[in-house]
Amino acid sequence: MEDRIDAGRRRPATSELVHRIRALIRDQELHPGERLGSERALAQSFGISRSDLRTALAVLEASHEVIRKIGRAGGIVVSDGRLERNINTVESLPAIARRQGMRVSSKVLQAVIAPASPSDIRLLKLPGEHPMIYDITRLRHIEDRPLSVERSRLPAYLFPMFLTRDLTTPFYTMFERDYGIRPYSVDETLESVVGGDRENELLEIEPETPLMRIHRIAFTDEGTPFERAIDVYIADRMRFTMHHSGYVRLSATHASAK
Repeated sequence: MEDRIDAGRRRPATSELVHRIRALIRDQELHPGERLGSERALAQSFGISRSDLRTALAVLEASHEVIRKIGRAGGIVVSDGRLERNINTVESLPAIARRQGMRVSSKVLQAVIAPASPSDIRLLKLPGEHPMIYDITRLRHIEDRPLSVERSRLPAYLFPMFLTRDLTTPFYTMFERDYGIRPYSVDETLESVVGGDRENELLEIEPETPLMRIHRIAFTDEGTPFERAIDVYIADRMRFTMHHSGYVRLSATHASAK
C-alpha cells in the first residue's frame, strides 16, 4: 500500500526527484559517508512511491552522488564516488568496497617466486640462508575504473604453493582460510607521489596526476610479519581516514622540553 500513489496525485518526473534529493543534500550540508535516510523515510517525506524514488536514486548512483547500502546500518548514503579506507586496517580492499556498496576487481600483472632482497629479509624477518619470496603485482579496478597498483611480497615458507591459487581473490581471506594465518595488525605509511610511466599507463592517467602510496607490513597475532606491500592509489578516487580514541602520547623530545 505504501508504494501506491493516489489517483489524483501528480507523479513527479525523475529529473524533479533528482533535483529535490540534491537540494536536500545541499540544504542539510551532508558530507560523503553521511546517511541521507532510508528509502521508506525518504519516500514518505517526499510524498512519493518507493518505486519512483528508486528510479531517481539510480540516476544519482550512476553519477556517484549516493550509494544504497543494504543491511541493518544501510540506507541512502551521500557519496562523491571515492572509496573510503581506514589507515592501518586489516580488511581486504574488496571487503571495504562491498560494505560501501561498491565493487572492486583484480587483475594479476605478475606472480613469480624470487630470491628475497636484503630489505625483504630484514622487514619480513625471513629465516634461512637463501630465503625466497612471492612477488605479486595486481591492478585493481573499482566499478570498472582503474584504482590502484598493488605489489605484495610474501614469505614463500609461510604459503606453500600460493602461486597455484586464484590470485584475484582477497589475499587475507586465503591466508586465514588456507594457511591458518590471521591478519592481526599492520604498520602503514602514507605519502603523496606522482607515478612513473608504467604506473600512469596501467592506471590510465595523465603524467603528474596525484597518487597516494602506502607502504605496509602485516603481522600475525604472534608478531610474525607475513606481507610486505606497496599500494599506489589514484588520489581522487580514495579517501583515507584515521579513527583514534584516547590521548596521543607526547614524543620524548617534546616531553623533555616542558
